[in-house]
Amino acid sequence: LEGEVIRDHILAVSGRLDKTMYGPSMPVYLTPFMSGRGRPKTGPLDGAGRRSIYISVRRNFISPMMLAFDTPVPFNSIGRRNVSNVPSQALILMNDPFVIEQSQVWAKRLSANDQQTPGERVDQMIREAFGRPATKTELADAADFLEIQREQYAINAENLMTDIRLWADLGHVLINSKPFIYID
Repeated sequence: LEGEVIRDHILAVSGRLDKTMYGPSMPVYLTPFMSGRGRPKTGPLDGAGRRSIYISVRRNFISPMMLAFDTPVPFNSIGRRNVSNVPSQALILMNDPFVIEQSQVWAKRLSANDQQTPGERVDQMIREAFGRPATKTELADAADFLEIQREQYAINAENLMTDIRLWADLGHVLINSKPFIYID
């Protein structure tokens, strides 16, 4: 998928996607490393939940995530978008503050439902992320992952459903998986 679609999908699963049409553009979030002459005012990390089409484009201050996913640079016209599969894309999905923040927002939204079992929550996450029910293998792998993370964080078993760190980590894993960013 294109970077804009991936970003919008991340906002959608977190529950932050603002589907409002039209209106002014949202300034791009500027990292401390994005410096230079004419540096504009930075926007919010999540772009106020606005769809990617509403994020402003400044040719010297392009979002690193969008650049990694082949957003055309606005220096000249381009007839066709480049399509690549490079390590920087995986690194952006693992380390970008936007992705990490939205994983946490997703986990907080899910933690509001205290009537679910762990398996039901995992199934909900996979349905939201991939648009299909979880397989038995995915449910088992997620249960193993949650147990390993619970031990790493030294969280009591009774806090499995309420500690958002576990669910944010699982959400981050799902965002970094192939079914999230590729169309089969």
